[in-house]
Amino acid sequence: MTIEPEGPRPPRQKRSEATLARILGAAKTLLATRDLDDITVEDIAREAGVSVGALYTRFKGKDELLTHLLDATQREQLERLEEVLAAERWAGVDLAGRLDWLVETLQASARANPGLIRAVFGRLLSQSAALNAGPAALNARSVALIADWLLAARDGVTAPDPQAAAATTTAWLSYSVHMAMLYEFAFPGQDGETVARELRRAALAALRPQGRVRAV
Repeated sequence: MTIEPEGPRPPRQKRSEATLARILGAAKTLLATRDLDDITVEDIAREAGVSVGALYTRFKGKDELLTHLLDATQREQLERLEEVLAAERWAGVDLAGRLDWLVETLQASARANPGLIRAVFGRLLSQSAALNAGPAALNARSVALIADWLLAARDGVTAPDPQAAAATTTAWLSYSVHMAMLYEFAFPGQDGETVARELRRAALAALRPQGRVRAV
C-alpha cells in the first residue's frame, strides 16, 4: 500500500523545492531548542530567509506546516532505518547489543529534536484516528522493521510469542524512552538517563525471559 504524503504537493520547480526545503529545515531547527507553541510563523520565515507571504503561499499556517514536516521526517527516518538495519551490518550482533544501540539512538533523537518529538506526541493525542491514519501507517512500518531486526539477533527472542513480543517491545520502548527524556512527570523522581537504562533491562527481560531457551 502506498502512503500518500500529507500536506501540500511537492513543488515542481527547483527554486520552489529549495524554498520549501529551507522552510521545513527552519522549522526543524527551531524545534530543536523550542516547543511548537513558542514558535511563530514569523520566526520560521525569518530562520528560513523567506518572507511570511512566501510561507503562506505553501501552507495555510503553522499546523499545516507541522503536518508536512512530520510526514517528511517520518519518511526520512524510515528510509534511514532500512539502510542502517540492513542484515549485513548486524551479522553476529546479539539481542543485548541491538537493544543498546536502539536505546542510545532513541535518547539521541530526544536530545536532538525535543520540540519536534513533543509536537508529534501532541499531534497524535489531539487528532482523530482518521487524521492520524498516515502517520500511524508510517510508524507501523518503522516498528515492524525494528521488530524484525530484533528477531534476527543471533541469540534470538525466546518470549512465548516472539513476533508479538518484538513488536510490542519496540513500540513501548520508543514511547517510554522519549517520555523519560522529555517529560519529567513521566517517571517522577528519576532522571531520564537512569530510566532509559532500566527500560533497556526490562526490554531484554521481555524478549528473553529468564529460564526460557530458544526452540530449535
